[in-house]
Amino acid sequence: MTAKNCSQCNEPFGCGAGTGHCWCVSFPPIMAPTSEQDCFCPSCLGEAINEKIESLVEEKGMENFQKFVEPHRSQTKLVKNVDYTITEGLYVFSKWYLIKQGECCNNGCKNCPY
Repeated sequence: MTAKNCSQCNEPFGCGAGTGHCWCVSFPPIMAPTSEQDCFCPSCLGEAINEKIESLVEEKGMENFQKFVEPHRSQTKLVKNVDYTITEGLYVFSKWYLIKQGECCNNGCKNCPY
């Protein structure tokens, strides 16, 4: 594990790039790395991915984005900062998680995309 600092918030974190055991492989493949930035910490990467998901749904439409999400629906392990955040001690599911569910559950979820 290599020690790195987040290129967004400058917080230190461990990176397993090059070892095949990096935590970021559990995140959805939505953020393409750029030459201007190095790795993000889990929190900043989750935030960036959720912002990207928001813009992709608006840009491509829900139906097209659901096709992209289809292969990820079988992923049962929840990823903090991507599938959920913890706010005031409560788990808040993300738009990504709710889209993976495939339909609205009619529970009035905070990030419901439907």
